[in-house]
Amino acid sequence: MAPRVNCPTVGQSFDIEIGREFDGWLIQIPEIGGVTRARRRATVELAARECIAALTGIPIGYVSVFVTRESVGAE
Repeated sequence: MAPRVNCPTVGQSFDIEIGREFDGWLIQIPEIGGVTRARRRATVELAARECIAALTGIPIGYVSVFVTRESVGAE
């Protein structure tokens, strides 16, 4: 996982936690209590941004996400 870089951004940034499951990825957004899923790792950030936009009303173009925890397999 890459270190977080604090840069000025337009919009709002949300921390997300992701976990690998047998059929895809579980995405948790603790700040808003949101949960969603993605089938591939490459689509995790987009799925999280779409979920945040739907739950908060913030336009998706103004939403950014940062993976704070990534788990693969059983913990």
